[in-house]
Amino acid sequence: MTKLHSANTIVSEIPEISIDDYTYDLPEERIAATPLAERDQSKLMMVDARTGAMSHHRFYNLPELLPPHTLLIRNNSKVIAARLLLRKQSGGRVEVLCAQPLEPSPELPAALLARGSTKWKCLLHGRNLKPLMSLSTSVVYNASPLLLKATLLEKNVETTVCFEWQPKELTFLEVLEAVGKVPLPPYLNREPDEQDKIRYQTVYAKNEGSVAAPTAGLHFTQAIYERLQQKGIDVQELTLHVGIGTFKPVHAHDARQHDMHAEQVIVSKQTLVALHQHLAQQMPVVAVGTTSLRVLESLYWFGMKLALKQEPVWRMNTMNLEQWEAYALLREHGMPQAHQSLEALLNWLDKHGLEAVTGSTQLMIVPGYHYKICDGLITNFHQPRSTLILLVAAFLGGDLWKKVYDEALQNEYRFLSYGDASLLWR
Repeated sequence: MTKLHSANTIVSEIPEISIDDYTYDLPEERIAATPLAERDQSKLMMVDARTGAMSHHRFYNLPELLPPHTLLIRNNSKVIAARLLLRKQSGGRVEVLCAQPLEPSPELPAALLARGSTKWKCLLHGRNLKPLMSLSTSVVYNASPLLLKATLLEKNVETTVCFEWQPKELTFLEVLEAVGKVPLPPYLNREPDEQDKIRYQTVYAKNEGSVAAPTAGLHFTQAIYERLQQKGIDVQELTLHVGIGTFKPVHAHDARQHDMHAEQVIVSKQTLVALHQHLAQQMPVVAVGTTSLRVLESLYWFGMKLALKQEPVWRMNTMNLEQWEAYALLREHGMPQAHQSLEALLNWLDKHGLEAVTGSTQLMIVPGYHYKICDGLITNFHQPRSTLILLVAAFLGGDLWKKVYDEALQNEYRFLSYGDASLLWR
C-alpha cells in the first residue's frame, strides 16, 4: 500500500496495479486500418459480467439487445482538424498536434473562435526543434491566401506554441479546417484521406473540440436511432472533449503512477433530469463509450461533494474532479445513492441559475473502482496496457476482460478505433 499525490489530493490504500497484468497479444492484422463500408455492419459482442455469458451479434441488432426504458447517453463532441504539417525555415517538416488551448481562453469552443492569434499546448514530431523556432505554412482558403505561423515558446514533451495567421479575421477553427488534417490515432500509421473526414466522426457530432473521436459512437446510424426511438429508449447527450491522453499508453510499471489529462465536460440540465429519473426508478443507464462513462461517473462525485455541503464547492459555478479524488471521497464518506447525488447537483444548478454543468474531469478508473451510475457500456476493443483496458477490467470485474478479449481475437473481431464493438453489462 502507498500514498499517492495527484493535484493536492492524497489517496491511500490503493493496491499496486501492475500494467503487465493488463496486456495481451494484439496481432497487427487485427487492428482495423479503415472503417467498414457501413457503420452498423460492425460486429457486436454482448457480455454479461454477472454470468460471464458472451454472445455475438451485429451492431444493427443493438435496439433488440437493449431492455425497454433504457437511457442511452452519448458524447456529442466533434473532432477538429488538430494535426498540422508545418515547415521550418530550413524546409524540414514538423508535425504539430494541437492538444490543449491556453490563450485567449483555456475553454472550448471559445479558444477555437480566437481571431489573429492563440496559444496552445502541442505535441511536436520533428528533428532539431528549439525554443523560439518559427514554423509556417500557406494555403489558399476561400480564393485568398492564408498564412499560418507557429512559434515554439519552449520545448518539452508538451510544447507551448503561439499561432498567428493572416488574414486575422479568420477564427482558429477556420484556420484548422483550411490547414489541418484529421488527427488519426498514431497506431493506424497512415495519412488521413477524404473518407476519414466523415467516418472519423460520429453522425451526431456537433460540439467542436476533440482531438480523437469517441469511437464507440462511430457505429451508430440515423436508422439505428430511429429504431431506438420506436422502442421507447431515451437518448440523451453530453460533451467530453477528448484530449491527447486517449493516445497515451501507460508507461509506468505501476499504473498508479500514470498521469491522466484533465478533459473539459459539459452536461445539460435536460440530460441530468433524465438521468436522475432513471436512477430513481432503477432503470438501466448505458454509456456510449468510455468518454461518456467517465463523465457520468464524474457527475456522481460532483454531486457527492455538493451533498457533503463543501462550502467552497457549493459557491463555485464549475465542477472539477481530480485523478484520485473519487477514491478519497469514497474512503472518507461512504456512498450515497446515485439519485441523491444527482439531486444535489440539480439543486446546485438551480441555486446558480445554470442550464448545464461545466468543468473538467481527470477521473482515472482502475480495477477496484465501484461504478455508481452506469449499468451498461458500449465500447470498442482497446490497446494493451492502456487506461481504457483498466476501465473495462474494472467494469467487468476480475479477469473477465481477458476472456472477452480472447473471445474477440478467436472470432476475428477488428480492434481499436475503426474496429468492432462490445456491449458490456455489469
